[in-house]
Amino acid sequence: MQPDAPAGHPGRLRRANAERFAAAWERNHAGPAARPAAPVFGEIAAHYGAPERTYHTLGHVDDCLARLDAVAALVGDRNAIEIAIWFHDVICDSGAPDNEARSARWYLERSAGAAPRFRLAVCRMILASRHAEPAVRLDARYMVDIDLAGFGHPWLEFRRTTDLVRGEFPHKSDAEFARGLAPFMRSLVARESLYATDFFRERCEATARRNVAQLIAEWRDAGYLER
Repeated sequence: MQPDAPAGHPGRLRRANAERFAAAWERNHAGPAARPAAPVFGEIAAHYGAPERTYHTLGHVDDCLARLDAVAALVGDRNAIEIAIWFHDVICDSGAPDNEARSARWYLERSAGAAPRFRLAVCRMILASRHAEPAVRLDARYMVDIDLAGFGHPWLEFRRTTDLVRGEFPHKSDAEFARGLAPFMRSLVARESLYATDFFRERCEATARRNVAQLIAEWRDAGYLER
């Protein structure tokens, strides 16, 4: 399974557009207290379109929505996953440990008109995208796999995505960036399975593990990591 465009790509946004957001928003946030979709989308687009972002852009949201569409028949609450995708990286301060928690709060501040259970489900999935530990709930498992599916792209696309992530850390040297990201990558591949669902495991697992191993080797050869 391939997304419509590599994450961070400025064009070909077939899904991450105002019309799709409005449809998802209005399905789940209704009544006199609900915020109109258009200004909320405007805020979201401004965050993802910030000039310092090279990976966590609407291109990444677009990719995630494409992956959600591919597994729509398998998930429990597609609406909650979709809203979580839109909001999960809305706050993205390079190196900050609480981006997901702040993104969840940012959603809560704008989510009047949604059922409390729905709001809770969205926040759970935003927080699951920290990838701090394996997800337990079905929809959270799909959420984290959707977010990590790019690890299973062909090597050149995966390597390009790594460069896009690198672009969001201009204050770090290449060695500092590698040393900062390597522990996260190693923690993922140290799990019995990098992916939590059969759908993504079957399509992405083997390639993702090869990609991470090749990247770690590249960084070692460059002298960024100890051998």
